Amino acid sequence: MSDNLIIYATLNRKADHYAPEKCAVRNVIELGSHEFRELRCNLGKSNSYIAENAEMMGYYNGAFNCILFLNADGKDGILVNSEGADYARYSQYIPNARDIIAVHEQTLIFGELKNRMDSCIDGWLEHFKNENKFDIPLTDLVNEVDFGEMFVDYVSERLSRDSTIENCEMTSNFLEITKRELVETRLYCPLKFQMDMDDDDGCYPIDVDSANYIDYDDEISEMIREDVKCDDYASERGLAAYMHNDHLDQKVHSIMPGVETRSGELYGVITVKSYGELNKNELTDLISDLTGQLSDGWGEGFEQRELKIGGDNVYISFWSGGRDYFLKPESEVFPEQEIDLNMGGI
Repeated sequence: MSDNLIIYATLNRKADHYAPEKCAVRNVIELGSHEFRELRCNLGKSNSYIAENAEMMGYYNGAFNCILFLNADGKDGILVNSEGADYARYSQYIPNARDIIAVHEQTLIFGELKNRMDSCIDGWLEHFKNENKFDIPLTDLVNEVDFGEMFVDYVSERLSRDSTIENCEMTSNFLEITKRELVETRLYCPLKFQMDMDDDDGCYPIDVDSANYIDYDDEISEMIREDVKCDDYASERGLAAYMHNDHLDQKVHSIMPGVETRSGELYGVITVKSYGELNKNELTDLISDLTGQLSDGWGEGFEQRELKIGGDNVYISFWSGGRDYFLKPESEVFPEQEIDLNMGGI
């Protein structure tokens, strides 16, 4: 049935019993989908996150103290006790780990609220124990339980976990929120230009040299922006609106494709604006997601749109299945220009 509950788990063949141990989660670390997959498939290899947290793992205070790694693009996790090593010496795959954490956090919040309310109620019962009838003003309930403090604590903690927030600080009268600055990352790829050829054999596409259209890069980029923004869903964030990675969907503000002339050639350029720098694994996941969009998503539709450029009717593709295709950061595609810029700043 399509509505079955799906759980990803390791099933042990002919297990005769289970003896679960008490495990204390000392830290929760979110990994990009690429990093999480690397950990899941290489538990015996050295891992920088495990190495950084190795000292807090081990058996003490009556429990196995562990790190819980979460898949930023899903709900599952991996519980690790390295016993001081830099790899997952002991581990367990935890289905729906994110939901378990959410329930735990809610339990803590409501548990604290219940304790405060019970304390107030016990105090009122003691204070009015000789009264046949007594009233409790709602303002006393709010002030004594201190809903405001609990609300501020929760909002501060929740905001601090948001990838768009740089800092959250309580002042005398309000919460001061500082958002992360937008950082621009540019990814480049080769372009394929084609035209329709009509002859006795019929109509078929032929490749044309992109150098013929170098002087039209601004015009082409404007056509691309119009094509992306014609979908209301993508009008503000561009291709970021179609992201399949929940973590990147929060961290990336916008993604806009265009073209640019570099070193005498016309390239496709994908301008990414994110809240803070993208780390290596986030960049890997982003390139994987965008490659899919350029080949099967937005790019597949755009390459079928005929464009009038310099008197020619052409089709432009940001994707090709050839071995020479790439989608890479600017520093990898034009390393010599990066060196020139660094030298110029000396």
